Amino acid sequence: MEVMNETEKQLIKHINKGSVAESKAILSSDGVNVNCTDESGMTPLMHAAYKGQIEIVELLLAHGADINSRSHESGYSTLMFGALSGNIGVVKILLQAGASVSKVNDIGRTAAQMAAFVGHHDVVSLINNFVSIDDLNYYTKPQGLEKVAKLESKLVPSLHLFVTMTNLNPVKLVLFLNNHMELVENYKAVNKVLGLKAESCIKQSTMNEVMAMKMHYFAMIVRTCGRWHEGLDGKDGINGLIKSLVRGRASDGFPMGTEDLLRQAIREFEYPQCTIFRQLVESLAKTEKGVEPTALTALTQAINGLQSADFSNACYVCGERRSVKKCAACKKVGYCSVSCQKLHWSTHKKHCQRLAKEYEQELLMEEEIKRQEELKEENEKKENETSTKEEHENINSEKKSDLGNIIDTQANSEDIGQTSDSVKKINLDS
Repeated sequence: MEVMNETEKQLIKHINKGSVAESKAILSSDGVNVNCTDESGMTPLMHAAYKGQIEIVELLLAHGADINSRSHESGYSTLMFGALSGNIGVVKILLQAGASVSKVNDIGRTAAQMAAFVGHHDVVSLINNFVSIDDLNYYTKPQGLEKVAKLESKLVPSLHLFVTMTNLNPVKLVLFLNNHMELVENYKAVNKVLGLKAESCIKQSTMNEVMAMKMHYFAMIVRTCGRWHEGLDGKDGINGLIKSLVRGRASDGFPMGTEDLLRQAIREFEYPQCTIFRQLVESLAKTEKGVEPTALTALTQAINGLQSADFSNACYVCGERRSVKKCAACKKVGYCSVSCQKLHWSTHKKHCQRLAKEYEQELLMEEEIKRQEELKEENEKKENETSTKEEHENINSEKKSDLGNIIDTQANSEDIGQTSDSVKKINLDS
């Protein structure tokens, strides 16, 4: 490993300080290697990524920095350092510039796993769901002996938006496709491309099971929308499909259509040798429908990370987490929009009163728990006060005992002195 010169050391210092102008000036000077490494093998780009310096990351990339450098002593990649920083902007830039998501370090961890370890779950979701637009553009050009490309270029922008979605709720995905009918009308071509993308994730040098599962699942969603649109699998087109997904079962309102669709998608995954498939099947095989983990919970955790499947504050219909408002009557079910609330009303109205009673009981339970905690604290306080009082009494008792012993000792000394004087007097008399 070459030793960094003084100018390169200054570059690292300015990067860590976030000094864009100074970093730019040094990179423009002679004698600076943009891929130089420090004593641990970190490149300037790794330093910038770790510090979350977006402008400097872009600057270094513009100067030809190696985004997939293997120089670090522990095998950490630039994307791993960006993931550890938790800066979404930096991670997105690195991904768009071609950072490898499958590279592992010396302890066998990927960038997404490193982000999960330090609690950056939004970064995990971004990495696990990233597909570059170039990956899709590849299918817009005839390959080999093909005379016609597999995908029309006009479909790429909307398809890219679709495959990079992190909300895996099938209702949300179908609602998106309903607003981008060009993908539905060309569902056979889109389905084929997503299937090929899943296959390439399995066959590449470093298998990406997570992305393969996601591409398979999204392909099924597109295919299902297309078949409903053509009237092959149901009535009323995509609107009919949405209603079938939202409709809840009579006993508790649980959306069985969503659960069945997700379980079917997992069952039809074509690569059963994958760990992600075995884990999902094992998890759902021993779980009743309507009990956690649901198929949506299990799939979301598998693709986006364990901490991403908390739907307690998400829209009950589509899983959206922004601008969610609870039902005014029951306070249990939330919706992100009036349209989602209307979609669910035919089911919710049958259970709203029951849920309202459950909510009241939950409040009473919370109040009881709070009362018990306060009572416990009060009892502990009394016990501490009693203990402190007893301790003080013991100390005072010990002090009195010690004082008594001192007095007894002094009295004994006086008795001994008097006895000694008597003995001396007797001796003198004799």
